[in-house]
Amino acid sequence: MRTYPECFPCFLIQTVRTTSLLGLADEQKYRLLQDVCSYLTGIRTEYPPPRNVVEIYEMIAQTAGTSDPFRKLKAESTTRALELLPRLSTMMEKAPDRLELAVRLAACGNVIDYGVASSYDIERELKQIVDLQFHQWDMDDFISTLDQAEYLLYLGDNAGESVFDIPLIEEIQKKGTRVIYVVRGGPIINDLTMEDAKAAGLHRLCRVVSTGCNAPGIVFDWCGQEFLDLFQKSPLVISKGQGNFETLFMEPGTEQTALFFIFKVKCPVVSQFLDAPLGSMLFMRNRREEVADESSG
Repeated sequence: MRTYPECFPCFLIQTVRTTSLLGLADEQKYRLLQDVCSYLTGIRTEYPPPRNVVEIYEMIAQTAGTSDPFRKLKAESTTRALELLPRLSTMMEKAPDRLELAVRLAACGNVIDYGVASSYDIERELKQIVDLQFHQWDMDDFISTLDQAEYLLYLGDNAGESVFDIPLIEEIQKKGTRVIYVVRGGPIINDLTMEDAKAAGLHRLCRVVSTGCNAPGIVFDWCGQEFLDLFQKSPLVISKGQGNFETLFMEPGTEQTALFFIFKVKCPVVSQFLDAPLGSMLFMRNRREEVADESSG
């Protein structure tokens, strides 16, 4: 996806919301907003929003005086999610279709996102997720691909949310397919880093690797060679979150990849792009023909 005109006010809203979450003074907010406005005059709109937003969050981190401004919030999200893990396990034990519920729980965790919203109601989402009608549900396609895959690449998204990936990781590995879990190469918003993944215990379930870059999505130009090799060779890829969708969907080099997105539609631009209701959940395969040429607007 490219950056649309509607993304510009969103960049500014993210700046205001993030600086408020971090408790920055008004004078710091004014200076940051001025710097962000200057930066926006020169961004390349052919790039996806997660690529363009990196510089903005680096400005925020510099002003806040820390390389990981969301560290405390990420730790709190992980702790809260881990407290729910026994409940997730109980739900899985009672599920008539364990793989289906595991995908639903993974999608449920995607509400934990401080890049889009500063508050969320995970309890409400958890109650609704079992019977929720997904806007797109490519489960049959996923199962047929999974049955042939010796291993898969699982692209993580946010801290806290990663705990909701655990049932799906476990269920996939029970079926004989190894999981390689992918985290960000450095702090960005509340996205998952290696430190955050270890706090959630993911390293005890499967191999965990880094993209090698700190973009809140997958920017191939910035990724490390280890990740690039894994992505190119992986027979199956699960991509969590809207940021990963924005950077990977219709991206050159993904045409031959069995790539499945799990995320909640969180912004009007993505909603319009996919013709999917705002707030809807998707479990969809990467298919170019399902979306009209984005160059047409």
